[in-house]
Amino acid sequence: MILLLPVSRFRVTFEVGMGRPYSRLEELVCRMIAEAPQPVTLAQLRETFQVHDRLLIESVVTLVRAGWAAMNLGEGLAITEQGRQTLSESGRPHSTVVRKASTSLYMERVCGLLERETQSGLNVRTLRDLGMTRTELDRSTLAVRNPRNSLSIGQAQGLLPHRAGEWIRWVGEPRLHTKGNEFVPVHVDVESGTVTGLPRTWEPLLTEVLLQAAHEREEETEFSQEKISRLISRPRRTATSNSRPARTTALRLAPGSAALIFDRSEFLSHVRRVLAEAETSVLIMVAAIDASTVKLFEAQLRDALDRGVRVDILWGRTDSDGDGTPELKRIAFQSSAGAVRSLRFNSRAAGTVSQVLVADRRADGAGAVTAILGGLPLLHSPVDHNALPALLVSDPGVVAQISRAAAGWWAETDGEDFSAAIDRWRRLASGWEQSTKSLEDPRPNPAPSETANPDTAQVVLDADCAVLGRGESQNDGVIVRAYRAEVPETGGAALRGAVAVHLRGPSWLPRSVLTTADTGVTETPADSSCIAPRQEISP
Repeated sequence: MILLLPVSRFRVTFEVGMGRPYSRLEELVCRMIAEAPQPVTLAQLRETFQVHDRLLIESVVTLVRAGWAAMNLGEGLAITEQGRQTLSESGRPHSTVVRKASTSLYMERVCGLLERETQSGLNVRTLRDLGMTRTELDRSTLAVRNPRNSLSIGQAQGLLPHRAGEWIRWVGEPRLHTKGNEFVPVHVDVESGTVTGLPRTWEPLLTEVLLQAAHEREEETEFSQEKISRLISRPRRTATSNSRPARTTALRLAPGSAALIFDRSEFLSHVRRVLAEAETSVLIMVAAIDASTVKLFEAQLRDALDRGVRVDILWGRTDSDGDGTPELKRIAFQSSAGAVRSLRFNSRAAGTVSQVLVADRRADGAGAVTAILGGLPLLHSPVDHNALPALLVSDPGVVAQISRAAAGWWAETDGEDFSAAIDRWRRLASGWEQSTKSLEDPRPNPAPSETANPDTAQVVLDADCAVLGRGESQNDGVIVRAYRAEVPETGGAALRGAVAVHLRGPSWLPRSVLTTADTGVTETPADSSCIAPRQEISP
């Protein structure tokens, strides 16, 4: 039997950054050259910085190649006008090249799963390509169960192609390109229980859906074997280079940048610390809010607002104990400076299901970030108090993906225009992701096993969360979910605003920890016997 899986195509434009921020040594060398009244020699650099000549030479070469400094033969190094202007404008010079790119993403309209157009297992056909009669189309097309006609930036970010050493600098709003005109033909053999024609990433969730749909159809449209082969075989595409970047799956975790929180008092202590150390921005994403619990966190919110920190709250629904938005409005009004309000929140329910706390901070004179996923409810009363463990993470790449996703969900929420806050979180996410390209292990001698087999984290969003715990990922590492809602039944409506992190590596032994931010149910596979050790997160 041939079944047609309807898909929508979205066009996404984005910018990819290449390069890295200069190191602290390179910045200091550049400043010394700029402030010197005459050209600076290598001997003067050696006397000032007291480091190995190799490090100084590498710094000089980097500055000269970037055009910030010039070598005067027989005299020494002098600052260029470009270098002087960069130092005066941005404080720390950057060596960055930006290129524009675009790609198409396909969303299947049954479960809401995504795939990139260049994925080798994706076989998309238009109505014209199928060559079917209207009767054949009606009998073969699956019913649409995912009615969404939009795609958020957060969902798209993990599928955008970029190579090692690059980062996503900016993503435009995905635009719906086609709807109701393209399909993925799938061959279903009911007797053997096999499904042919799906991309591998779609198989865990859609195979059961397709088999069930085939069983329910009373009439089967007969197709010749030749037509089946023509529909299922992928059309020839233009040959691509072997250097084409693969789909982004996991990020390398910075050492000591992630830990599980098991204790209630420890969780609340981390929440207070994150809010107290916030420098410019705080993002609080919660599944629900109620008036009484908002009042409990009022002191922490006011303290951050009084320091000039901008606090953005994205809530999914109001709780039965009372609407918390009037309390947020009161706090926003009382803490505002004239017409400027530093506390922003959505006026209508966003329908998101996760709990995430994100805040930027200062660490050793440089920007840093911390996020807490899941745990005890922050702005609404818990059903019980067993909502742990939560995940504490300071890896900028992981937090960047989560923040960009939250900005995307906010942009899709009806109500007031919060474009300034949305753009700010996107800019912060871009900066954090860029910073990962120059991070090095601060320890002098990391273990060889950590270099060969590093810890990784994969941020999983929305419909893809339903695939976690199935197939290969079932007993691989630790899965932390930041939401309470049940994983949707096969073929059901996709979760909105669902965030999960799949941790793998030597520090994360096989066991699935499902952190639920609402009811506090922690589920663990029965055959698991170990868990990642308690870790201290980097300050």
